[in-house]
Amino acid sequence: MILTRQNPALCTLRSYSSIQNSLSISKHKPLPFLTPALYTYSTRSKAVVSHEYKHPSTASPRQASVPSAQSSSTLNPPISTLPPPLELPTSEPNLSGTQKLKFYYKTGRAYLTFYKSGVKAVWQNYKLLRQLRPRIPKGQSAEQALRDGLLSRAEYHLIRRTRSDISRIPLFAIVLAICGEFTPLVVVFLGLSSAVPRTCHIPKQINGAREKLEARRRETFRKGTITADRTEKVEDIRNLPRPIMLHVGRSLGLYSSLWDKIGVAPTILLPKRIQKAVERIDVDDLAIEKGGGVKYLSEEELKLAAEERGLDVIGRSRAEVASVLGKWIDARRRASITDLLCRRPSAWPQV
Repeated sequence: MILTRQNPALCTLRSYSSIQNSLSISKHKPLPFLTPALYTYSTRSKAVVSHEYKHPSTASPRQASVPSAQSSSTLNPPISTLPPPLELPTSEPNLSGTQKLKFYYKTGRAYLTFYKSGVKAVWQNYKLLRQLRPRIPKGQSAEQALRDGLLSRAEYHLIRRTRSDISRIPLFAIVLAICGEFTPLVVVFLGLSSAVPRTCHIPKQINGAREKLEARRRETFRKGTITADRTEKVEDIRNLPRPIMLHVGRSLGLYSSLWDKIGVAPTILLPKRIQKAVERIDVDDLAIEKGGGVKYLSEEELKLAAEERGLDVIGRSRAEVASVLGKWIDARRRASITDLLCRRPSAWPQV
């Protein structure tokens, strides 16, 4: 089924637990892992169906929170595309020197276990990605396959995230092998966040990146809201005026803030990046509508979808994020993506 809008406006990775050998790829059926019952993985046994949300890691799995709204198996990619839980030891006051050393040692081991689990998750996602490849015609992008109904939204995001993570594994694996428990410190002080796979992002790293991006977004809006032509189409992105191009680039984090600090704008790089971002948002909007709407997205997927559209999520509840994302989907019937990116939600056209 083709998605349409009625109103257009790996380094030294050891083999991880294998997924079910009986997984079969059908052009009309999603992969079995995309069901509400997620898989629990063991390093010694094959995957078995579990009705608890658990991450495929070697650490002791804990049950993740289940979203208040029922998650749609065709909308939410497997949680193995997200970072596993990071369980750090609790610190107590008035520790002796020996106790402090034990505490720091346990903390380092917890980070090491977390990173190893994240790397193993990338390997598992890669095996799932290989099974999806026959579904995409040669020479066709994943976005076009999603638009043509050859992939579900969940499968599309599995492909996107895994491809990104795989490209980061070589450098990160070297850093992890050399630094071990000190990897978090090296990543922070050397600014290697862009070299870390998504599945290895620690909570502090995720929150810090969100805070910086939202602060940068507030600053670009403070300079003045720029409204794009509502008839703007994806094909016209390369002809966007320079101020709009820079605004969208800052709002979505498509280029480093370092460019702004040195007073030079990467206008040569931005058109292509904005073009790809708008195309991804466009097909994702259609897929969310086709899948039943934002109410079927899990809490973390809601945040990721909102961030991809330049919407703030810090300090907002699940209901608030779902509300503003739902308004975005509705506003797409009357405005282009570039128009919405240049406006705050309060200025979006009402349906």
